[in-house]
Amino acid sequence: MMCTTRYATISDASAACEVVRRSIIELCHDDHCGDEATLVEWLANKTPANFERWIMSEQNIALVAERDQVLVGFGLLSLPDTIALLYVSPDVRFSGVSKTLLAGLEREAIAAGIQEIRLESSITALGFYKRCGYSSTGLAVKGFGITMAHPMSRRIEA
Repeated sequence: MMCTTRYATISDASAACEVVRRSIIELCHDDHCGDEATLVEWLANKTPANFERWIMSEQNIALVAERDQVLVGFGLLSLPDTIALLYVSPDVRFSGVSKTLLAGLEREAIAAGIQEIRLESSITALGFYKRCGYSSTGLAVKGFGITMAHPMSRRIEA
């Protein structure tokens, strides 16, 4: 099954929000360890209204991944140079959707003239980003609740 990416629209906000929330709850257990307070904090801003704002903001480039016309991933490039969100549905983990979505965000970054992308990875995504050429740029910092965020970056070229 092939995955495609496209620009997110305001009508994608609820489905994108649901994918991100499920991904955090179900896939990021190594980060939150089931800690309820951490989950509450991590999910607090993951609302359809915020997704609408993020999608519509000129400070962001938002992409969705689809498989069989079902939204299965969401990525957010926050200008000038930061991947703020990249999450996939638990239903498609390890099927290439994350890689396709990341490649789409990187293409958008190149088109915007960005030469280096930054991000803060969860423990869950650390191996993925390393395999995609991202390197650590410093010590982990406090994330949501008990989570730690791992700063990374990658130089990109057209």
